Parts: sequence; structure tokens; C-alpha cells
Amino acid sequence: MLDLIREIETDLEDGWEAASRVELQTAEHTRRAVARFARALWITLAIMLVFNSERLVTWVNGFGVGPVQDTVVALSVAWNERMLASGFTEPSLAARGKVDELRGASWAEFELRVDSERARAREGARLLRGGLGGGPG
Repeated sequence: MLDLIREIETDLEDGWEAASRVELQTAEHTRRAVARFARALWITLAIMLVFNSERLVTWVNGFGVGPVQDTVVALSVAWNERMLASGFTEPSLAARGKVDELRGASWAEFELRVDSERARAREGARLLRGGLGGGPG
């Protein structure tokens, strides 16, 4: 056992410094990954505030009662009204409508829709290849 420990120590004469360099690199990679995630989260939050403001109103209505909460609810309602007037909520409403439509569909209707989308994709690819002269049209 001592021979094994001595062999490890011999192999790692510079190992402690190398290990600390690796740990520093790993820590730097972790910080960068966390920063990228935080940026993505903030961008997502901004998009949600603009395009999904009605969910914001629903969420803040669950807050307790108090002067700060009442102010937050009033601000979110005003924000939602502005977004509705500007038409920014249309994309989320359209997407939600499609999702609700798929939820209400039977399995056979869903498979039919998937098959039609596959056929449409194949037709688009065929037209693109034909336009480039890469194959028979």
C-alpha cells in the first residue's frame, strides 16, 4: 500500500499545481456557463413580458393583499393593456390556440397532421433540389 502511495506521489510531483490549474479552468468554464444561462434567462423573461403579458397578470393576481402587491397587480394590468393595444400578444395567442387545437385532437387526427407536415417538408425539399438543378424536378 505504501508503494502505491509513493508511486502516486512520484507521478504527481507537479500534480498538485496541475490539479489546481485544472480546477481553475473548470471554475472558469462553470462561471461562463452560469453567465450564459443567466443571459438566456433574462432574454426569455423579456420576451415573456412583451409577448405573454396576460400570463403575467394571471401570475401576479396570485400574490397576497397589500400595498406593494396591489401596485404590482395594477402595473401588470396596465402593461398587459398596452401590449394588447400594440398587438404584441397575438403571437402567443396564436401559438396557444394551435396547442389547444392539438390537445383537443384525437390521436388519428394528430397522426394525420404529422403525416401532412412530413409530406409538405418532402415537397419543399423536392422543389428546392429541382430549383438548384441537383435532381429531377
